[in-house]
Amino acid sequence: MTVSLWSLAAYALQLAALVTVALAAMWMLRIRMPRHSLRLWQTVLAIALLLPLAQPGNVEPSALQVLTGAIAAATIGEGPGSIVPAGLNLASVVLAIVVAGIIARLLWLGLGLIKLRSILARAALDDGFAEITGELTRTLGVTAAVRVSGDLEGPATVGLRSPVVLLPVSVRDMSAAVQRAILCHEFLHVKRRDWLQTLGEEVWRALLWFHPHAHVIASQLSLAREMVVDEQTILITRDRRAYAEALLAFSNPQPHVIGVTPFIGRRTLSRRISLIAEEGPMSHRRAIASAAIALSACIAISAAAVNRFPMFATLNARSVVYKPGNGVTLPVVVKEVKPQYTPQAMEAKIQGSVWMECVVTENGDISDVEITRSLDQEYGLDQAAIDAARQWKFKPGLKDGEPVAVRITIELTFKLKK
Repeated sequence: MTVSLWSLAAYALQLAALVTVALAAMWMLRIRMPRHSLRLWQTVLAIALLLPLAQPGNVEPSALQVLTGAIAAATIGEGPGSIVPAGLNLASVVLAIVVAGIIARLLWLGLGLIKLRSILARAALDDGFAEITGELTRTLGVTAAVRVSGDLEGPATVGLRSPVVLLPVSVRDMSAAVQRAILCHEFLHVKRRDWLQTLGEEVWRALLWFHPHAHVIASQLSLAREMVVDEQTILITRDRRAYAEALLAFSNPQPHVIGVTPFIGRRTLSRRISLIAEEGPMSHRRAIASAAIALSACIAISAAAVNRFPMFATLNARSVVYKPGNGVTLPVVVKEVKPQYTPQAMEAKIQGSVWMECVVTENGDISDVEITRSLDQEYGLDQAAIDAARQWKFKPGLKDGEPVAVRITIELTFKLKK
């Protein structure tokens, strides 16, 4: 469980580094062309999805993972300083919260889709837009049913095989040019099959609900996609003014409806209006160069983050060391080596015991030997005891049925024969 928590934390850092660099590159390189922005964020999402498959194997844990392990060990309930009741594991608690959040978000998504079905069922077919839809069908080569709904405050597109364009009642009172701009926008979504991407982004948000940078990716993808459709709509309708009026007509924040591609999202109006008004965009060559630089930066930071914070690091014996008790069993000796007298100690007739603390690793070996009560440092009995202890072999201690590193005390006695 703790390894899973470490992997989750490492992935969260990798994703944060990737998105931060992508945002910085967008700002510094002034990437404004919608299609290049969309391709960049689609690539960022692809990298994010592939990150777990790009992890190195058999690597030592990162500083983050060692720190996480130390915190987890301190909260397992092994002593007076523990903050989690005995029998509970911090990693298990955190992972349970994450999983519960994912389940809740997926249930919320499912309920939203059920609500969407009821909205579709109540929406009425409207022949008043037949002339415009017929023209768009001939121009774009796609068909979609147009329905008017009193449950939505803005236009939206739903469905893949049998797409439906939902229009609020207020569209009926708008000019023909604005209606054409709105329907062209929605028919382009149908042509691009954006509804499937919208659902994918909702699932992505649900699976990584706890990570703000996952929401940034989804938001940037949605904005870039809408701006691409804005650009294409203006090229087809050749009426910037009507399209700007359409955007402004739905400028108030719209309630979020699961499973629809909204005509305008929250906090996107100013950027989309700015694009419509822009007459001299960045040159195509410069835009491609900027996008290539941004992509290279994203790949480079991803590689660095994977190397610095690997998800599946191999834990070493010093990562987490337990004490016996509270579910941790004592290691069992399978090979014992007696300490050897040194000639000088025998001549001095020194007898007694050397007490040592050491760690029995997950492999049953001895490490981190430290003398807690010395017998003789002058004639070498302390060192002889350490040398003997390091040759001992154990059946490792267990926690939850898994081998773990356990700290124990060993007493080795020196006694002269009579």
